[in-house]
Amino acid sequence: MISYAQNREDVVLARVFERTSGFYVDVGAASPTVHSVTRWFYETGWKGINIDPGPRWHRELMAERPRDANLPIGLHDEPGVLQLLVGGDEISGQSTFSESVGASLRAVGNVLTPMEVPVRTLASVLDEYAPSEIDFLKIDVEGWERHVISGGDWKRHRPKVVVVEATTPNTSTPSHAEWADALVDHGYLECLFDGLNRFYVRCENGELLDALSTPANALDDYELGDVVALQDEVRRLAQEARKQSRERELLAQDLDALRTEYLATLHRADDSTMQLRVAREALETAIGMNDESMP
Repeated sequence: MISYAQNREDVVLARVFERTSGFYVDVGAASPTVHSVTRWFYETGWKGINIDPGPRWHRELMAERPRDANLPIGLHDEPGVLQLLVGGDEISGQSTFSESVGASLRAVGNVLTPMEVPVRTLASVLDEYAPSEIDFLKIDVEGWERHVISGGDWKRHRPKVVVVEATTPNTSTPSHAEWADALVDHGYLECLFDGLNRFYVRCENGELLDALSTPANALDDYELGDVVALQDEVRRLAQEARKQSRERELLAQDLDALRTEYLATLHRADDSTMQLRVAREALETAIGMNDESMP
């Protein structure tokens, strides 16, 4: 497989899920490709729900994920409108609904712009868009995890696996104490901390615990999406170089042909000039002899 996820979360998930169909929910989806936990699953035939209020990400998701439901909203424990602090650089500068996270992001130089966005509960979104069985739910919301989890109906909608970013943004400081009890209370068992995320399996699927208990490693059969993209670019550049080399060869051949034709034309012109000179001299001689013969 090709892994696109930031911390190879997709590699871990692929161990337990069928690779031709399934359903995911990605809360805080961001880019449809860069650091995407769901990109590989989409490519293999899956579909799902992508939730991200960032205008840029919504445009890209709409363009690249036509099978998915792509929602430009936030999630909360009740519907309404909230102020989102939008990072100026949407790739490296996170956006958040949390004032405390926003303050910490500003403290390290991030420029955040407030933007009002509609918010819904996770339960209402799943009621509208999700099938009866959800394979996995991923949550990456920069300090807003508790609100997202609290807005779910965990009796009606029970994803088999839940993956939650579990450190304070841009640090290795664990943050799961703020929300992990809610998942445990809803019957989820923690099976892995990969340094960034915590993986949970619903208690009905305890047989998945072992397969999901270790991070992605050398025994998993995967390639890095960034590496594959670079390899593709190298192949493209090599093909372009070969094409240009062949074009240079053809141009050189055309130039040789033109040079040969030019030299042949010069040679013919020299012959013609010589013939004209001889003809002129003969004519001048004939004229001179004619003048001498006249009385």
